[in-house]
Amino acid sequence: MNRPSLKKHFLNRLDQLTGFGNSGVPASGLLVGLSGGPDSVALLLGAKIWADERLATLAACHLNHRLRGSEADADALFCQDLCDKLGIRLFVHEEDPRPLARSRGAGLEEAARSLRHGFYRKILAENDDLHWVATGHHRDDQAETVIMRLFRGTGPDGMAGIRPVSGQVIHPLLDVSRSQILTWLEECGQPWRTDASNLEGDNTRSRLRRELLPLIRSIFGEGADHTPARLAELWEADLDFLEQNTNQAVSKLAHETGGQPCLPLDQLLDLHPALTARTLRRWLTGPGGMNPARLESVHLANIHTWLRVSTSGTTLDLPGGCRLQRDFNYLLMTNSADEAPPMRNAGDYRILVARCHTPEDVDSFGLREGYGSQSGPETWNLTCPSDVLKGNLKVRNWQEGDRIHPFGLDGSRKLSDLFQQQRIPAADRLRVLVVEDDEGIIWVVGLARAERTRLLQPGCPAVTITVAARGPNIQNTDTKK
Repeated sequence: MNRPSLKKHFLNRLDQLTGFGNSGVPASGLLVGLSGGPDSVALLLGAKIWADERLATLAACHLNHRLRGSEADADALFCQDLCDKLGIRLFVHEEDPRPLARSRGAGLEEAARSLRHGFYRKILAENDDLHWVATGHHRDDQAETVIMRLFRGTGPDGMAGIRPVSGQVIHPLLDVSRSQILTWLEECGQPWRTDASNLEGDNTRSRLRRELLPLIRSIFGEGADHTPARLAELWEADLDFLEQNTNQAVSKLAHETGGQPCLPLDQLLDLHPALTARTLRRWLTGPGGMNPARLESVHLANIHTWLRVSTSGTTLDLPGGCRLQRDFNYLLMTNSADEAPPMRNAGDYRILVARCHTPEDVDSFGLREGYGSQSGPETWNLTCPSDVLKGNLKVRNWQEGDRIHPFGLDGSRKLSDLFQQQRIPAADRLRVLVVEDDEGIIWVVGLARAERTRLLQPGCPAVTITVAARGPNIQNTDTKK
């Protein structure tokens, strides 16, 4: 690719990546990440041509990591001189990545990249005339990235390598080789800075460039090391299709219940397995969700295994404090650091018993088959025959293993089974109160009554049991059966 054709490439590629010319979209402001190396210098020259042609705002930024002493300072001075010569605004910042690498237990290269992207975001947030960030990653970088991800183990997203557009970051040089960049700079008479650590370092990328790629070329011929970059281009088209379907699935399935994000499990699991995993990932890493960098394939596999054996009320913790909870046919996402809904303390409630007579029309009054009535936020009433109560009444919190002989059913049932049947979420079960006498539970407050509390005859002697928080005044003074 000679000088004129590379100039045309910059114009076309930057138009495409920034959306310029689509339905009258004006050219957006562009920020170029400038290290001083040949890739970023060539990108800045090409961006200057594009910005002048499109009347777009152009700026550059340089982050000095202070890892190479005076050489790093010389890089910063070179970038400043180049920008002054071109009339381009330059943002400069200094930050050592080593403390971040130690705190995260990550590699130095990863920490430096994280700092650069944080620097980009800060500049964009503080400058309304800038919208895109362009970096100088080229075809050789793409090939190296795909090879590294292949041997580390990756899926379709990883095999697509460096994406042309990632958020507000664009990569205009992915189809341009390093040799083409160097040739163009020489034709322009433009010098650049050289970082010897890129070739001499002990990090994975440097060793791959120095040791593995020459071996690949010796086996498969010159140019063979660019094949991974072509593979990434093929994956890119397939991923676009998957992304469209994932967006549609998330838009259709994701909603909230009780302020918590949730997915309907039957519809989620009906999707193709590849789409199920992508939908889960997108949903989990959406607004208010997990950090995408902390969600790995093993976590998605664990979720699938858990969903196959889990029951309503069970939970699964993920990195970063994210917790999944199965609530019948729904998958809820919560923060494991959040407090659970407060448990009702039975000691804060009292029981009052008042004599009464059942009305003639007990059906319409709701006493024959009802589960009691609620006369206030924390006050419930249940009317039953007076002769069925045995001994003292007390109110307490429900416990695992509690049983009741439910109204209209044969035999006793576990309360946990009733909760499941009535689809009471696990968190809400903490708030359930029960009333019992010497023979067992007669009332699951507001939810179920025992068969022996059935009112068989209108007008028979009866009592109204009232469970109320100790605060309210209840108009009832007769507590004897």
